[in-house]
Amino acid sequence: MEIKFGLHSKHADHIDGWVNFAIASRTKEFVINLSGRPKSTYFRELSCGNKRIAREEPYNLPSQLFSPNNGSYLQCLELRTVSLQLPSDFKGFLNLKSLSLVDVRITDEDVQSMLSKCELLEFFEIAYCRMVTRIRMLDSLDRLKHLVVDICPKLREIELNCSPTTLKLTNISIVLLAYQSSLSYIVTGFPSSSPRVETLTLLSYEREKTMVPVGPFKFTYLQNLRLELVISDYDIRKTDVLDYAYLLKIAPFMETLELAMWMMGPHRPYCKDDGELRIGLPHKHAYLKSVRISGFFGHKDQVELALHILRSSIALEKMEITPKLEISNNLALHEIATEFVCKADCHNIVNVVRVPSYLEPSATAMEA
Repeated sequence: MEIKFGLHSKHADHIDGWVNFAIASRTKEFVINLSGRPKSTYFRELSCGNKRIAREEPYNLPSQLFSPNNGSYLQCLELRTVSLQLPSDFKGFLNLKSLSLVDVRITDEDVQSMLSKCELLEFFEIAYCRMVTRIRMLDSLDRLKHLVVDICPKLREIELNCSPTTLKLTNISIVLLAYQSSLSYIVTGFPSSSPRVETLTLLSYEREKTMVPVGPFKFTYLQNLRLELVISDYDIRKTDVLDYAYLLKIAPFMETLELAMWMMGPHRPYCKDDGELRIGLPHKHAYLKSVRISGFFGHKDQVELALHILRSSIALEKMEITPKLEISNNLALHEIATEFVCKADCHNIVNVVRVPSYLEPSATAMEA
């Protein structure tokens, strides 16, 4: 059963009736989405800060939904733009496998209580929950496979009570709001608690050169990696995209790699006057098959990274380089990628994508 409409507390009588009907019908999958708008608008609203538009008081979920008898049939629960306060005698959802909390008014204690009392949970998403400062899983969730944490502005800590032998968390998606190198976070941020991650998506904002920590840890289970890098060097460039060649060393079994870059400073496509391209010793990577680099502005370090990946990946089947729609001088960047990267392609696996020249700058900025 799905309730999907822009409603709030003054409509409580109607919503209560639908919730009671779902309970009486022993609903297994229940969606209460009272936002009436797409999820992307939450980010815009948070970015407005004190200028945020006044919101209506959210609907309070009735306590009967959380009683042991009424909630025992639930296997999937998705809540959006509601207020949730668990009753003191909450015993958990015995059969719940999927839980999604988006724009939910909920305390740290109630998040912890829900996680600790849903032993069969496999998927957990929490996004745009403005009150949450900590996510704690004190009891081991041995079945948890997918964790999505998406822009909770006050969140400072995630504590997973899972040992390396029992942890089955394989799919992680993270957004870092503070300026922090995604590469240093990958190496030091969570590997001790999530060594078995297979799919990782990470968005970060970067200003400084990454100090790559040297250590023995490797993501021996990581197969799919997507990094979304917002590089904001407005003055002198301090970051070095070539640092991400280190990914091939710490993820020896990676099969797909996506690097989506948004360079927010001045753009100067590489030319031979910038000096010789840095060519390090290739690291023979035996599993990487697919690479996609978007936001290719033709910077020297971008060219160097693409060449390093190409020369190091002995099993590579496809490599796509594209400026996407935010690139202003697409023709020059297309030629640079073609000249330096395609020339080194001995197996005809590189595809340099060109953005149509008729796209206006305003349209490209909106797409970015």
